Order: sequence, then structure tokens, then C-alpha cells
Amino acid sequence: MAETVAGLGEFALIRDLLQPVQLPAAAGVAVGIGDDGAVLTVPRTQQLVATVDGLVEGIHFAAGADPDRLARKALRVNLSDLAAMGARPCWYLLSLSLPPETPLTWVERFAAGLREEGERFGVTVVGGNTTGSLGGIFVNVTLMGLVSQDRAMLRSGAQAGDRIVVSGTIGDAALGLAVRQGRLAVAADRQFLEERLDLPEPRVALGLALADSAVAHGVIDLSDGLVADLGHLCAASGVGAVIETGRIPFSPVARDLLEKDGALLPLLLTGGEDYELLFTVSPGAVDLVAALAREVGVPLTDIGEITTGETIQVMQGGQPLALDRGGWRHF
Repeated sequence: MAETVAGLGEFALIRDLLQPVQLPAAAGVAVGIGDDGAVLTVPRTQQLVATVDGLVEGIHFAAGADPDRLARKALRVNLSDLAAMGARPCWYLLSLSLPPETPLTWVERFAAGLREEGERFGVTVVGGNTTGSLGGIFVNVTLMGLVSQDRAMLRSGAQAGDRIVVSGTIGDAALGLAVRQGRLAVAADRQFLEERLDLPEPRVALGLALADSAVAHGVIDLSDGLVADLGHLCAASGVGAVIETGRIPFSPVARDLLEKDGALLPLLLTGGEDYELLFTVSPGAVDLVAALAREVGVPLTDIGEITTGETIQVMQGGQPLALDRGGWRHF
């Protein structure tokens, strides 16, 4: 019996391990895995939203990473992008590059993670590609969803005077990476921080609620770090921003670490991989935002204000906070 992907072969790998990931009778799938391309049905009243993101061994994850968690994260980071657009996720394409010696048990666990995440979020694989690799594992997911005609939420709508709101908590994933790399020592909280790194929670329900309410002016998901992504939103909108560190929501674990070592604050603000939503609303919509938080069960926090100009100011105790870096850079 074959024990590696090379021993099983490409077509048997797809047939036996990856094709079963496709959910049966998935909505809108006229033709799925097994042909030269997928055929998808888009209702006339809706638009297709597509996003792609990849995970590269040695950059986004270490050799020996749990394949189940890797599969879940590969889907979740893309789900976060669709959440920021207010789109309902539907289908995805998977491109998977594996060294020939990759054990079949690795692929089995990876496929199981994809299947369970697909069932949870209502998305199905409809095609993709598998190749060999001489330089580690590469996972690329192209995720597609639907949004009502001309209702997609964009980065470019923020207006001066808007309040800046973020979901969840900030900085846990950056702390988790620091722990995993041996740059930060923690005891009982290691599992929590590493799970926040490996298993970000895409705010799909929040994104759909924001799109339905039409309350958000500008929206972005936080992948490169709070400060960097706020800068991306402001650049797209032609505005500036002022945020106050005392308003930023940190988890109890992060807050405890910060109280012990205040030098961790820049890491929390710029480390990235939070995959929370940041959006702006008019001051008069604050009560509606609170109602949305209760509706979707996600804490939302007002952290500052959109301003005129193009400057991003991070204030700490009323004084500007100098940061050596804005956020994650890919190159």
C-alpha cells in the first residue's frame, strides 16, 4: 500500500483524498471536481466576490505544522476577506503543492480539516490543482462568494468624523507567534495564544450583518496588523485617523502580559494575523453597532476617529506613540 503522495500518484490522490472534500449537492455548483473547470451559477441579482490567499512553508508555517490546523487556517484567512466585503462564502478552488515524500496520512488529516470547515461555513471545494514541490508545502485557496448587486463593502468609504470600530481582540496571534518562535515565554496561556495564531475566527456573520444594515462606510480585515491595515483603509479613502491605545481591546491574556512588559505594545499593534474586522461608521450609528454586536455575538469596540488629511496617529495617554514598524511586510 502506498504511504506517500508519490506512491499513490496525482490522480488517485485527487480521487481518493481530495474529491471527497466536495460537499454533496452544494448550491450553485453545476459542474464541480472532475472536469477542466468548475461551472457555477450566480443569481442575476447578485455579484461574485473572489479572493485568494496562500500559506507557504517556512514563511507562514513551520515544517511539521499540524495539517488539520493548516487546512482550517487556509480557509479561514480567505473567509475573513469575504467577511470584510460583506459576501456570503460559497465555493473555493484549492492549489496544493507537496514534496513527493509527503505521507498520505498528512493529506488525510488536511482533507479532514477542509471538510469540517466547509461544513461549518457552508463552502465547498469545486476544483483546483495538485503539483509536486522541491521546496516545501504550498497551500493556495481561491474563495468565492456572493453579495447583493452593488452592496459589496469596500475600504474606500471612510469619511472624516467617522468612528473606528474593531471586532474581537487585537494582538493575540502576534503573541502566539512570538511564543512559538521562542521570543516570548509564557506558561499556562501558551495554548490559547497558539490557537489564536493557528485558528483565527473569520467574522462572516458580522460581515453579513454589516452589509445588510448598510451602516459601515469603510471596512477591512486585519491581516497585516491593526496600524498597517488602518493605514490601508485610510489610503483607499483619502483620510487620516487617530486611535487611542487605551481603547484598543486586548484579551485578558494579552492585557496581563502587557502589564508585565509594556514593551510588548508595539507588537500587539503591528504583529498581524488578527483577522478581525475594522470598520468605520458615523457617530450617530454607535447604538446600531452595539445592537449588531449583540445580534452576532461578537464584541465591537470604538477605538478612535477618522480625520481629514492622511496622517495615522496612535495616541497613548494623550501623547503620540512612536512605532518602529507599521505592520507585516511580505518582502
